[in-house]
Amino acid sequence: MKSKAWSVVLEILKTAVGCALFALGFDLFLLPGGMNAGGLSGLAMVFVHLTELGSVGTITALLNIPLFIFAGMKIGKKFFVGSLLGMLFSSVFIDLLAAVPVPEVEPLLGALYGGLICGAGLGFVFAAGVSTGGSDIIVRLIKLKYRHVPIGVINMFFDAAVAVLTGIVYRDVNSALYTGIAIFVSGKIIDMVVYSFDYSKVALIITKE
Repeated sequence: MKSKAWSVVLEILKTAVGCALFALGFDLFLLPGGMNAGGLSGLAMVFVHLTELGSVGTITALLNIPLFIFAGMKIGKKFFVGSLLGMLFSSVFIDLLAAVPVPEVEPLLGALYGGLICGAGLGFVFAAGVSTGGSDIIVRLIKLKYRHVPIGVINMFFDAAVAVLTGIVYRDVNSALYTGIAIFVSGKIIDMVVYSFDYSKVALIITKE
């Protein structure tokens, strides 16, 4: 019983650390350059830019509500509760860490490091068996059906549409291209982190016997 409680605590801590990393990469490197890592946080960024209403964290949480209502009928209790917690963590951290001074970096470096840090954060969250809500829930549902497809690849498929939308809204093709780079890097890092927790080797022995 005690070990089970400790396991739950570790999963919550892993989720919190992952959400904090994602928010840090988003606030320091992506958002200042008109870039994002896709998903609902990317859509929230576009919404805030268009309307100048609310904050990215708050809008992300609001966009998640209908998706969680729908997903509650489709996913397990553990994943639902964990993802709800991850969504709250990421939304709060995005708004809190927005106060951190933003370093001046070139757009390409911002896309690379933003994608790397966001990907590492999402990888930790996925490795804990949950998500940050939004498109992550859809990705998990698709992953259940297509188990042979890496989760990072599925994630990139959805986020590509957000990259195009970012370029349209910001009226800057560079924003879309840099967002694409950030999404690509993020997807690769997600797979590196997630599958490092599920690593195995196959030995093929060929003999006359």
